[in-house]
Amino acid sequence: MNHQQMISLCNLFQLGVPLNAPKRIHGGLLHTMWRINTDEGSYAIKQLSPHINLANEAIIKNYNLTESIASRFIEHGIPGVSAIDHMDNYLEIIDGVGFLIYPWVNAEPLHKDAVSEVHALKIANILAKMHLINLIVPEITELEFDIHPNDKLIELIQKANLCNCPFANELTALRQDIISINTAFQNSLPALKKHILISHGDLDQKNVLWDNNRPILIDWECAHKLNPTHEIVDTSLNWSGITTHFDEELFIKMMRAYTTSGGYLNKDILQAAFNAVQGNWINWMVYNIERSCVMEESEQQTMGIEQVNQVLKTIINLKNIAPNLMIML
Repeated sequence: MNHQQMISLCNLFQLGVPLNAPKRIHGGLLHTMWRINTDEGSYAIKQLSPHINLANEAIIKNYNLTESIASRFIEHGIPGVSAIDHMDNYLEIIDGVGFLIYPWVNAEPLHKDAVSEVHALKIANILAKMHLINLIVPEITELEFDIHPNDKLIELIQKANLCNCPFANELTALRQDIISINTAFQNSLPALKKHILISHGDLDQKNVLWDNNRPILIDWECAHKLNPTHEIVDTSLNWSGITTHFDEELFIKMMRAYTTSGGYLNKDILQAAFNAVQGNWINWMVYNIERSCVMEESEQQTMGIEQVNQVLKTIINLKNIAPNLMIML
């Protein structure tokens, strides 16, 4: 974000007069975050990734819609932060760059791989409350998943090899596992579509700030219609350390906390739910292979390589432990 963009945003959203240059806030995996201080207050500004196609009206509509969903959940008592609007729009595009503005919150996220029972059980409780609200959003009619044909995955594996990506050998070695996981995910979609509702969609550690032990949900851009059993399985895996050192006992406790708080766990579709979690990881892998396969070194490329390595370890770990977890539930 340059100086003129900051001034334009301050004027448009009536944020006040900037007191200093914007300060980069590190930690996000996709977008760039800034903090600005004005004579009216402090604000967090999300600068969207250059990989987001802002020429696509559907993408712009989705950003505005998901921030509206966040605002409505907050009105229902869900602790969170939504973007500041201007004439009922949240996303502002300046010089081809997209920006979302939030009131600054004096709170911190846990480390993205942190495992904490106290925090995890609170998230399970909040997720149950969100599902019970059953928010009605007429603009969203169907379950939404990013689906990638197996042929595309094979092409990406070949591309990673041509670009000499550091993970190319492991990616190639796991090709059959990846194809099998992707096929199982796509075959599970009909079962997941039978029960859907609006929810956050990406409630892992990086998307919750903590004011002492009080959670504040952020980053609602993945809010959409989803299957609630899939979401609680996905969220419980994340908060139990699926990307690092998995805590099986905490996973079970989190799932039980969800049902105790009123959430409905459909045990008939647990296999489909686990397959959908794997589908989420495949989608994240696809995005990060693409941003890894660039000629020049960059922050985005480095992050992409790190994320692909994490995905590969995670999907194999999840493939191995899922059968036993389903038995325990």
